[in-house]
Amino acid sequence: MPLEPLWTGSELLRKLLDDFLNGKLETKTFCGDVIVAYNEAIDDAALTPVEQSIFGALFNEVAWYSPFAEERRETPNYKSEEQIRAAAVRTADKLKSA
Repeated sequence: MPLEPLWTGSELLRKLLDDFLNGKLETKTFCGDVIVAYNEAIDDAALTPVEQSIFGALFNEVAWYSPFAEERRETPNYKSEEQIRAAAVRTADKLKSA
């Protein structure tokens, strides 16, 4: 019998977001977990169109996270911890008003 996931649909992404914003996850862990959840654990059909847009924007930020300042200087697309936190706050705000 296959195991059922603890969270379905957007619940997993919302849980990761909440844990990160409440200091339970480090930036590197949050980014990696969002990438895996968004790409592998959640079917797009399980998200509403609004959630797809909001979480898609977050994914596009976390996918570019780099903890290395030198790397960020060399590749402007790379995001810092502060930029990831700001993206997470924007995501939470958008979800509240959605």
